[in-house]
Amino acid sequence: MITRLISIFSLITLLGGCASDPLAEQKQAIKLMEYKIQVHGPACEKLGFEKDTNGWRECIQKEYEQAVIRQQYRQNYPYWNPYYDRPYYYRR
Repeated sequence: MITRLISIFSLITLLGGCASDPLAEQKQAIKLMEYKIQVHGPACEKLGFEKDTNGWRECIQKEYEQAVIRQQYRQNYPYWNPYYDRPYYYRR
């Protein structure tokens, strides 16, 4: 009895996870790409990449990735505290 309930619940969960909305995901991806172009596009143009080329797109992606990594690095999870900018082991 319990095995049957677990298998039915697993099946429902699996099918529920497959019910994503591709149109909403596409809109979100387009919105993110427009944000990347707006924020990092001018910097890549100043670095010498021509607009709407593969090199320019790669530059935008790398700049965005570096920004995300910097944002994640700032948290310094177990030692991060909102009341000071840097954790104690980075202070000088």
